[in-house]
Amino acid sequence: MNTHEYLDAVKRHLGIASDYALAKKLGFSQSAMSSYRTGRRVLDDDAALTVAEALGINPLVVIAAANAERAKTDEQKARWTGLMEKFSASFNTLLSGSWSGVERRRDWSRRLAHAR
Repeated sequence: MNTHEYLDAVKRHLGIASDYALAKKLGFSQSAMSSYRTGRRVLDDDAALTVAEALGINPLVVIAAANAERAKTDEQKARWTGLMEKFSASFNTLLSGSWSGVERRRDWSRRLAHAR
């Protein structure tokens, strides 16, 4: 997916109709949103993290996709795309266990609490 597609996905996921409301919800400026929509700008890593959190997906997949989108050479793009596919496959494997989504979130919450 590219920046435009990720922004559309967030709008669908959150039930937001306008880019103005999406920018407010994500904490993006109107000029940034306009730049994303016109293709003058690609999500930076922080914006990609914000988008991933809004979608509830692995942030590394969105970060890798954004880096692939801004890559200057085909080789760079291929490296980021390959990394994105590895992250996505690893994350899907992790989540493919027999736990429900709620149980996974509780388990991760417990792990994070103990890590602090």
